[in-house]
Amino acid sequence: MIGRKIVFLLCITLIACNQKEKEKEKEKERISIENSKKENTGQEYKKDNDSCTYYLQHCKALDSTLLKTTNYDAQLAIKANNTFVKYALLCKNDSLSPHYLFKAAQLSQTLNKINFSEKYLKKIMNDYPKSKIVPAAKFLLAQYYADINLLNQPKKAKQLFNDIIKEYPQTIWAENASAALHWIGKTDEEMLKEIKNKNR
Repeated sequence: MIGRKIVFLLCITLIACNQKEKEKEKEKERISIENSKKENTGQEYKKDNDSCTYYLQHCKALDSTLLKTTNYDAQLAIKANNTFVKYALLCKNDSLSPHYLFKAAQLSQTLNKINFSEKYLKKIMNDYPKSKIVPAAKFLLAQYYADINLLNQPKKAKQLFNDIIKEYPQTIWAENASAALHWIGKTDEEMLKEIKNKNR
């Protein structure tokens, strides 16, 4: 019985020591990141894997927070937008860069920075032509061009929707682009009237 108690106490002691070692390692990592921040104050982070890993972790955390948020938080949107853009520009060779640029474009639109949104979407199309996010980027930009309250450039919208139909046939993007072409140039009232007539 005494032997079992001693073994039990030894196990608890080993677990506690192991936990303290893990905490020390975490603290060292935190201090290392903080020191790296201080060294680079006012400068761009070095273009290495550690910087990309650092920003990617922050991007994922902010993205997760945004998805869980039920009320619009402008400060959170600004912080996430800036972090997504920093990551995409610093780590432009990472496969997730165009995806975070796309998220930044969406956030920029909610922040009434539609010109930045347009810039990010064009960057995706130009810099990452083979990315799977390109059709979504083209479609979103075409929607912005089609919307009279946003970029209001119907000719560009038609061109982009037609490009989507041509470049991505037999996809949901081509189907949606074809449907969207029908509504370009129509006011909200005209669209509502047409929808009501179809439902009769």
